[in-house]
Amino acid sequence: MDILTLELRDVTVFQALVELRSLLAEHPGEALRIVGQDETLRVNVAGFLERQGLRPRATSRGGTWELELAAGRRPAPTPSSLAAGPAPRPVLLLRSAFAPGDRALGRRLLLETLAYLEPGTPWLCLAHQALELLEDPVAVEVLAGVQARGIPVHVSLASLAQGEADPGTFAVVPDAGWQGLLARGGLNVL
Repeated sequence: MDILTLELRDVTVFQALVELRSLLAEHPGEALRIVGQDETLRVNVAGFLERQGLRPRATSRGGTWELELAAGRRPAPTPSSLAAGPAPRPVLLLRSAFAPGDRALGRRLLLETLAYLEPGTPWLCLAHQALELLEDPVAVEVLAGVQARGIPVHVSLASLAQGEADPGTFAVVPDAGWQGLLARGGLNVL
């Protein structure tokens, strides 16, 4: 029988935990093998699993480590989990205003939409033309409000390198994490 395997190579801790959380949600109770090389990554992944009440078995071979989770019982759906629906997905902003049409109205509507991000949204990332928001004090205030509500605001490293925007207090992140999720349909794009 094949075992579900997650290979963590050339990823940050954040990217690894996003991938792992998604995999656990999509395949609850299935046996899982996690393979990597970076020791810091192993410690963080093992800690995350233990906080979820899962006990991984660790092995090491040369420069590679493995964490294995045995198949467990699939959690029975509870009435509250059925009503709650799926967990909120991360959000990616690619523009600084809804388009086409009046740019000022499009900017206002986009910023107002951010107030409706669900609690528990994993993160909001600005990329491409959305970095223009960092030059608008009103937009920066709205983004700071999103972050104050517990939704981390990230800025695309490649987009930042292309322009001259100042990320301010927002975290600059590598693009591979959101690009992978985008390619799989794992995030909302505004």
